[in-house]
Amino acid sequence: MVPISFYAACAMASVGLLILLKPRNGTARFGASALALSGLALALATVARAVDGAAESPLPIAAMSLCALVACFAGVRVITHPRPVYCALYFVLVVVSTAAMYVLLRAEFMAFSLIIVYAGAILITYLFVLMLAQQSPTDTHGAEAVNYDRIPREPASAVFAGLVVVAVLGSAVFAPRSAAIAQMDQANAVRRGWDDLSRMPDLLLARAKAIDPTVVAVQADEHGRRLRAGSGSSATVLVSRTDGAAPAAMELPASALPDNTSRVGMALVSRFPISLELAGVLLLMAMLGAVVLARRQADIADDERRAHAGLPRHHDHAQGGGA
Repeated sequence: MVPISFYAACAMASVGLLILLKPRNGTARFGASALALSGLALALATVARAVDGAAESPLPIAAMSLCALVACFAGVRVITHPRPVYCALYFVLVVVSTAAMYVLLRAEFMAFSLIIVYAGAILITYLFVLMLAQQSPTDTHGAEAVNYDRIPREPASAVFAGLVVVAVLGSAVFAPRSAAIAQMDQANAVRRGWDDLSRMPDLLLARAKAIDPTVVAVQADEHGRRLRAGSGSSATVLVSRTDGAAPAAMELPASALPDNTSRVGMALVSRFPISLELAGVLLLMAMLGAVVLARRQADIADDERRAHAGLPRHHDHAQGGGA
């Protein structure tokens, strides 16, 4: 059951964030910041107590809590900072902190994909939007600032939606899970890992050579399988050695399982090739669109400079030359 303290912490942080979203004086913003930080600290402490003992050492929990604090702080500054450029920089900090949490969860491919897609492609799009957007010459909290810099749109609805999402996702941490289900999930993950390794013969041979350098080849059995998973976390393969003897069985430990990056790469190429090609086409179109926007803005700026100098624009000069 989800403790009441977790929901109370989420409500405290939401109230503090709602006050921060609205233009206030320094004292009100300081109090809202203290309230939001207190709620965030209480929520993280509640979650840390719930997962205590799940990790082998307290280091992953401490590192995860630190990354979560940095990500939450940067996320708040993304929507409360008055300068759009700094909002984009804080967004990069959110992405990096989230990627660090994925690395702690041993999801390396997800971490690298997050950095490449969000901190790379999407942030570049944000920068082009910032260049084309109207920038206020004075402090954005002043009267001369544009409306989208001074007044947030529907802050109460946004904060309430965020509160619901955090409460629902956080409740998954406190959901009861029996040891039998966890052991079954672990066994299924190991079995799928051995199946993926059997479809990567070069990696399978490298794993066998790492255990026994005299191995020269991995043979298939009478059923055409290169690898047979055992009852535990180990597997058995038929290997040929340099001595020329008949193929013999060799046991592979759990450390020979492929890492997450290799398994995801193999799945993308073998199971989802069309999706991979479509993603490449979409990224190429986004890059071409960014180039077109940048070239168009450069042409407009050059025309303005020529107009101030009393010279004809490129467009007019081209028409005159053609005539």
